[in-house]
Amino acid sequence: MKSGIVLALVATAAAQQSIDLASKDAVLKAAKAATWPLRMFYDANKQSRGAWIEQFDDGKWNVQWHESGEYWGMFYRYMQYSGDNAYLDWVDTEMQLSVGGNTDFLDGMNPILEISGRWNDDIGWWGLSTMTAAETFGMKAVVAPKNLSPGYNPTYFELTKNTFDEIYMQWEAQCGGGIFWSRSRTSGTENQRYYKSTITNVEEMELGARLFALTGDASYKTKVDQIYAWLKSSGLITSDYTIYDGVDVRTCAAPNKEVYSYHSGPLLSALATMYRITKDATYLAEGNNVYNAVVKNFVSPTDNTLSVEPMCTTGSCKSPHGYAWPVLTGMADWYTATTDDTVRSSIEKVLRATATKNFQGCDSNWYCIRNLPAATAFTLKNGTNPRDQFDTVSILNALAVVNGNALQRGGGGNQNAGSGVPAATVTPSKGGAMSWASIPVGLVSFALAMVL
Repeated sequence: MKSGIVLALVATAAAQQSIDLASKDAVLKAAKAATWPLRMFYDANKQSRGAWIEQFDDGKWNVQWHESGEYWGMFYRYMQYSGDNAYLDWVDTEMQLSVGGNTDFLDGMNPILEISGRWNDDIGWWGLSTMTAAETFGMKAVVAPKNLSPGYNPTYFELTKNTFDEIYMQWEAQCGGGIFWSRSRTSGTENQRYYKSTITNVEEMELGARLFALTGDASYKTKVDQIYAWLKSSGLITSDYTIYDGVDVRTCAAPNKEVYSYHSGPLLSALATMYRITKDATYLAEGNNVYNAVVKNFVSPTDNTLSVEPMCTTGSCKSPHGYAWPVLTGMADWYTATTDDTVRSSIEKVLRATATKNFQGCDSNWYCIRNLPAATAFTLKNGTNPRDQFDTVSILNALAVVNGNALQRGGGGNQNAGSGVPAATVTPSKGGAMSWASIPVGLVSFALAMVL
């Protein structure tokens, strides 16, 4: 075997399977297979407005609304590098339902939605998803072109631009600037009225950077630079590039020092885009510094995986917690931008180590979903945990880019294209689920049970 080729042995339901994690084609085939389990539980567990059921009638949490935005982004990202649009009509139909007739994710800034859970960071994830679609299919491409209805087929670009503008409306001068986390300044909950969250601001940076790249409009660059300067001057990004969670405008000098990995993801993606477009060495240096802090704070020194989440050490977070999904995307984006071979090598090693560990929970059909006790929060009613597949697809999407599958950023994608990806073995059964053989002793059992 050639030196440098990485093989991950993945325990599977039918047989021992190996995947060459350095292979462009092998990872592409795996990603194609993994999108089916990502898709399979949605229809039986969705709202009427283009998102997973967030909370069941008994109060149990499932997939949160902002995670549905990330979910659609995983499919658009797969389409962006693979050219496989097999799921496009389905994704677009659900996106059309979520948008409605107001060309945004707030139902025309409906005050009820603004208070009841669609905050600035939440709509940011949805906007990043449509941003990917706009890059892939073009500024004039519309949502759900095969389901035309007057007022209900905005362009992906319009959706993204409106989301960026709605978020930026909530920039204001307290603490020197920054954008609020919640959209309500009259809420009875204090952290909604006063808190400026880092995640909102880095998402807005990424949206602005990518809109700048797509349109050439320098006003987006101005706002990206403004937000980043504020994050640093406010102390939310420290001198060693540790990133804090946010700041209460009543105590500007005392930021909330909780540290979560997901802040780094949109930031890396934003800096990657800015460097790629401008070739300004400042963005290059900043991005390398942010990535090195990711390694220091979130990569395990034991096995080199992206698995350290400082605020989740007590088991208080969801499983999977979901913070890594945008970090994986950001790492792949930074890999395509940085000129530092040491950083590129580190990204390869971390992604492949993370993949090797994660894929141990996947079978031969790339079904990677655990069956947990029915009472487990953030799972389906019977404990099936589809969010596990979010982890796997996020890893495969990142690996595909690092392995040389180019992202379509010029709007040259074809919305009518089918699948150009080599077929992977996927075995559906009558109920839309898959057929699973028994799992080897010592591994987690993945008994499939659709929630109807």
